[in-house]
Amino acid sequence: MEQVTDVNPGIGNVEVIRPFGPCIVKAQIPEEVQADLREAFETNLAHPDHSMNLAGNMKREFTINDSVLPGDKGQRFVQMLGDGSAELYKYSKLVHWENTRRTAVEKHIEIVESRIHDMNLSCVIHQSWGNISVAGDFNPMHSHTGAISGVGYLRIPDNIHEEWEQEDHDPSVGMIQFVNGNNMQLNTNAFRLKPEVGDIYFFPAWLLHEVYPFRSTGERWSFSFNTTIENLNKDIDLTNEDKVAIYEAREANAKD
Repeated sequence: MEQVTDVNPGIGNVEVIRPFGPCIVKAQIPEEVQADLREAFETNLAHPDHSMNLAGNMKREFTINDSVLPGDKGQRFVQMLGDGSAELYKYSKLVHWENTRRTAVEKHIEIVESRIHDMNLSCVIHQSWGNISVAGDFNPMHSHTGAISGVGYLRIPDNIHEEWEQEDHDPSVGMIQFVNGNNMQLNTNAFRLKPEVGDIYFFPAWLLHEVYPFRSTGERWSFSFNTTIENLNKDIDLTNEDKVAIYEAREANAKD
C-alpha cells in the first residue's frame, strides 16, 4: 500500500478506551491527621520496630497502631484510610463497569445502574507503619498484602526540589514508581510520582512499586498501610437472580 508521510492526530470522532490497568487515587491528608502523625514520627524511637517485616532499606521503620495513635488520633487516621480505600474501590468498579457496559444487554445495564451508586463499603485496616528515609535509602520493587495499599508523605528534604531540577534525561531521584505489565511498544507500564508533603496515594496491593534513593540532606517521613474493603450491598457482579432476570427479559422481548 502507499505510504502516508504527513499524518497527524485529529481523525475525528475519537474515543479513548481504557480497558486495562489499575486505578491510583490521590488525595490530601487532613491537617489534623498530619499533625497527629508528625507527633508520632517525632517520638518514633519509642514505637515498635517494623523493619524486619518490610522490603525497604531505610533508616527506621516503625509500627503505627493504637498505642502510637490512641483515641481520637487513631480514629481520624483509620477514617482517612477507610475513606481513601473506598474511593479507590468505587473508581475501580466504575471503570470496570464502563467497559462491561459496552456489550451488556438492556436488562443487565438496568440492574447494575440501579445499584452501582449505592455502595455500602466496609474497610478493615490490616497494618500501617512509618518510614524514615535519609540519603541513599531505597525500597526495592515489591507488592503488598491485603486488597488496597497506599503511601502518604509528611516530610521531604528541604532541598529535594533543587535536586529534582538537576535531574537529566530520566528523572527518578527520591520518587516512587509503579510498574504494571510489560514494557512494549504503545504500552505504558511504569509511572513515577514526586513525593509532596500532604499527599496520600491509594492503589491495589498487588501493584508493583519501588522507591528510588535521594541524595539530599534531611529526612523523608512517609507512612504506608494495607487494607481490605468490601461492598456489603450488591455490586457490578451479577447474582444468579440477576441472570434469571436477564434471561426472562430476553425471552419476553423475543415474544414481542
